[in-house]
Amino acid sequence: MAEVWPGLLLRAGDRVVVALALLVLSVVVFGAWAVRSERRRSRARQAVAAAAIDPTDQPAPTEPPADASVQALQQTVRGLEHFERLQTELRQRLQQSDQALEAEQDRVGSAVQLLKRAAQEMRLPQTVFEVYEGLRLMPRKSSEAQQADRAWHRQVGVEPGRVLVLDADSRQTQVDFMLDGAPWRISGRSYLLSRGSFDELTLLDSARAAVLTVRIKLSPDRLAVLEAAVTGYRPGAWVEALVAVRARMDERQAALLRGPRLRDLEKLRADFGIGAGQPGWRTTP
Repeated sequence: MAEVWPGLLLRAGDRVVVALALLVLSVVVFGAWAVRSERRRSRARQAVAAAAIDPTDQPAPTEPPADASVQALQQTVRGLEHFERLQTELRQRLQQSDQALEAEQDRVGSAVQLLKRAAQEMRLPQTVFEVYEGLRLMPRKSSEAQQADRAWHRQVGVEPGRVLVLDADSRQTQVDFMLDGAPWRISGRSYLLSRGSFDELTLLDSARAAVLTVRIKLSPDRLAVLEAAVTGYRPGAWVEALVAVRARMDERQAALLRGPRLRDLEKLRADFGIGAGQPGWRTTP
């Protein structure tokens, strides 16, 4: 019996320890449950308090005083009046500008038409074309024909110079010559369009500034000028030089036309024995 008691006492001690552990665990669990319950009740009370608040109880925005509204309206009215006044002034300035522009257009248009008529009356387009075409074709001729052409050009005051072909298909060519001791150039180009063709020629002075630009419609054989339009014209001392060339060309042309008539007259005199000093044939009484 003495050996059984220690085992029984040990088992009793284990029971005490287990009982104490269970008691502590129960206290901890109960405390956690109490804390969570209190938190849920607190959140519920906050939700009820929030739901009980009436949105209409919010404070209304403060309206500006009546004087401030009147001032804002007055400022808006003054702004509109100022805007209308600026618009009226702007329309007046634009109208004045349009009137001045129309007057200037009429003045410039009249001056341009006058210059075009003057250039046509002086036959400047035809003169530029004849000089250009004669010089352009000169390198294609024989030596004898070139000498004859050079002599003819010198008679009208033109000394032939370089001929530079830039594009053979469009007849884009530059011809240089001397006139009254000053270098000149004519730049020409042919345009082929569906509605017709024309040549554009530009005369440049010794400073290589364009002084005359013309558009010319030619006959199929390029021997006659059918139409001529002046598209650019800057009057200057060069006009007198070109007019002098035109006069010498006309004199040369008249001499060429008189040649056959003079030859026919000389033949008649020779055939009928009439001397140049005789007044004419008379019957003998």
